[in-house]
Amino acid sequence: MFRKIPSKVKGTTVFREFKNEFSPQVKAFEGMTKAFLDRHAKLIFCSMILVIVASFVLTFFVIEPTSGNQSERLKSEMKTIPEGFGEELSAFQNLSSRAIKISELKTEIDRIIGQDSISKEDSAYLEKAIEQLQYFNNQPNEDEH
Repeated sequence: MFRKIPSKVKGTTVFREFKNEFSPQVKAFEGMTKAFLDRHAKLIFCSMILVIVASFVLTFFVIEPTSGNQSERLKSEMKTIPEGFGEELSAFQNLSSRAIKISELKTEIDRIIGQDSISKEDSAYLEKAIEQLQYFNNQPNEDEH
C-alpha cells in the first residue's frame, strides 16, 4: 500500500498529476460559475451595491463607536487579572531588566579588559561597572521574599 511507484516520465510532479486528474471537474465548475454569473449579472451587481450601502449605514449611523479612553478600558481589563499575578509579573519584569543590565555590564567589562591599554575614561567606567555588578549580585532576589 505504501510502496513508492517510480515514474517513467522525468518531468512528472505531484501538482501536474493533480492537475491532470482533476482538470475536468475544475473546468466544469468554472463553466457552471461563469454561466451563473452571466445569467444573474444584474442581481449580483445590485446585491453588491446593497451590501456596500448597508455597510456604510451601519458604520456611520447605527453602530456607535465605543466612547472612552483606551487606557481606562485597559485598566478595567487589568482589574480582572488575579491579584497575585500582577505582583509576579512585576517581579519577573524586575528580574529580566536586572539580567539584561548585568549582561550589558559584563560585556562592556570584558571589552575594556580585553584592550591592550585602558584610558582614564575606561578606567572610571570599569570601576563604576564593577560596583554596579557587585550591587546587583548582593541585591536580594524577589523569590526569597
